[in-house]
This record gives sequence, C-alpha cells and structure tokens, in this order.
Amino acid sequence: MTLLFVYGLDRYQHRFVRTDRDLLHLLPGGDATFFYAHVDALRRAGLLNVVAGSKKAEDTEYQAFVRATGFDYTKDVDAIAGSAGQDDVLLAAKGRFDWSRIRTYVRTHGGECAGDTCQMPANMPGSWVDLVRIQPNVVGIGFGKQNTLAGLIHPGRDAIDEYISSDPVWVRLAPNLLKNPAELPVALRIFAISMESADAVVIALAPPRRDSSDAFEIKLTAQCPVAATAETIRSQLEIDTKMLKLELAHEHQQPNPADLTGLMTSGHFVTSGKEVEGEWPVSKELVKALQ
Repeated sequence: MTLLFVYGLDRYQHRFVRTDRDLLHLLPGGDATFFYAHVDALRRAGLLNVVAGSKKAEDTEYQAFVRATGFDYTKDVDAIAGSAGQDDVLLAAKGRFDWSRIRTYVRTHGGECAGDTCQMPANMPGSWVDLVRIQPNVVGIGFGKQNTLAGLIHPGRDAIDEYISSDPVWVRLAPNLLKNPAELPVALRIFAISMESADAVVIALAPPRRDSSDAFEIKLTAQCPVAATAETIRSQLEIDTKMLKLELAHEHQQPNPADLTGLMTSGHFVTSGKEVEGEWPVSKELVKALQ
C-alpha cells in the first residue's frame, strides 16, 4: 500500500500541467493567434454554447465520435489553450479522456497510434488530425497539413506571458492578422484595421460590473509602442463606433440589444499610457438570442 502511494505521488509530482495556465507552456510561440478558455467556468455559468456554438454538438460526425470514445467536450473538458497559425491549429486540453477508446477510434478511421501519439486523416483532403497524451488528464491535438503536429505540443515551452488576460476566456490576435484582417467578419475587420499599429491585442470575456444587469463584458486591451499610438487608436475606435451608429440611423434603425448592432455600438474606450482599453457590455437579450 505504501509503495502504491509513493508511486502515485511521484507520478503527480512529475505532471507537467498542474494549473490551467500551464497549458500555455505546451504550445510553441510564433506569429499565431493564441486563445484560452476556462470551459468549466463557462459551463457552470451557462455560457458554453454562446462561446463554442451550439450547432457543433449536433454535428453527425461529432456525435459518432462521442459514441465511440465517450468523450464530449461539453462535459469532459475543463480548460483549453490553443494557437491558430496560417496552416494549422494546436490545442492543449485538460479534462477527462479515455485514451484507449480514442486510440481504437483513430485506428478504425484510417489512422495509426504509437505509444502516446496518434495520427489520422482529417475530413479535409490532405489534412491530418494529430493527438498526443501529455498526461492522463491532458491531451494535445493538432489540425493541419502535416502529420507531425503532435510533436509541436510538448512540455518545456516558454510561457506566453506577455499581454495575457487573467479573465476566463481570451484571445490574443496574431500581429499578422491585425495587418491583414481580410479573413475577419466585416464588422470586426473595421476595428482590426484601427488597431494594426498595436504591438499586441487581447480580447477577453469578463464578468459584468456589480451594478450592471448585463450578462458579461467583452474587454479589449491593446499594447502600443508609444502613448501617441494608443491615443490614435482610441480616437479611431470611437470614430468607427460613431460611423456604425450613423449607418444605422441612415437606414432608420436603432441599435438592438438583442443583436450585434447593440453590441458593436456600445463600445467605450480609454487610454492609459501606451495601452488602449475598450469595453462592450453584452446584454442578456443577446446571450439568449445566441443560445
């Protein structure tokens, strides 16, 4: 009994991921968009479908994966960190996984496994899904055009500590995406163009103010090279917001709290030294409409 306890303690002490923030240590750096979500917090707050999208859970192929492996991200993932580059997406997920059933699923769908690493063809021709078990409760997943992505997800990476939010959900936009925002939706593209001179931009979901009846807030933090750049960005964001309001008025419409017009026209922006901060309150009406 003592021997088993010592063995279990040794395994726990040598786990690479003990906190959710440690998930970021598994990812490589580079010009990528990084993101993090405390999935369990979203689940308990009833906001998981708003952030992840409810339709994904209804996908036939996804349901087949759930039946075969017993894994369902809506129940089994507690936290996830990831990076999205030009050609690949890397994820590090913490939760509950049945690795033996996942290995069986991979092998029955044209893939192969060796030890704690698996590869299988993705739905998109010429693309692959890689999986690697980091520890019993942490799995790395890679999507892309090469079948060696699992090798990019491993312990010992430098922490991506710069410009990271402490909020439960955040996205740090890639510098290249800010300078070439063509792939973003039009409304977001307008704001991204305004911030192309920033060094780093983080967008996060945060709890509402104590005196607010909103569901939560979307927060923007833009780090700039100099204070003058921050002031220019703040001014441009205010102009963009006013232009959206004028466009709605031209079409004889009012911002609606139950859709994106209410959200995009509610922004408030301030500067603090070389930093720009923005806030958009998210109404409960909008959350209900998105669920």
